[in-house]
Amino acid sequence: MENRKTQIIELASSLIRKKGYSTFSYEEISKHFSVTKASIHYHFEKKEDLGLAVLDRLYQALLNYRSVLQQSSKPAEEKLYDCFIDLTRHFEKNDISLTTSLKADYCMLPESMKQKLQEIVELELSTIDEIVAEGIDDPAVNTRALAITILSTFEGALQYNRAMQKDFIPDIMYGINRLLRR
Repeated sequence: MENRKTQIIELASSLIRKKGYSTFSYEEISKHFSVTKASIHYHFEKKEDLGLAVLDRLYQALLNYRSVLQQSSKPAEEKLYDCFIDLTRHFEKNDISLTTSLKADYCMLPESMKQKLQEIVELELSTIDEIVAEGIDDPAVNTRALAITILSTFEGALQYNRAMQKDFIPDIMYGINRLLRR
């Protein structure tokens, strides 16, 4: 039973990355598993419940990954590269990140999902901020602003990947590393 619930969460995550939260349906999920919509509702009464389960899973994964990064002795540039490679490893070709997709649907999300998404985005930003701060010696540099710039650039690169059917991540990482070495 728990396995099916996990499978539903994984499929919903994939559908959100591909199509957005507002566009995917329980009907798609039920067809994928060859079950009735009622069996999906058994696990997640409302779409909001499923959306929150997807976000909770992402939040936990980010917390775990942050812990791994904090324990790593790699230089900041390598940590950032590893971070973005790890984030995209679970994507299919030309997917965008879950948070990028959900940010695009933000005004249509239920309030509970908006709040959870904000927590996740703050966790992403603070994680990148910590990495950037490790690589910057000048205390006058606003590392939070750099973290926002880096995450925005990465998310934009995923959009370019999708639209252009190319991998822009190596170019983006080159540019980010040049920015950090200034």
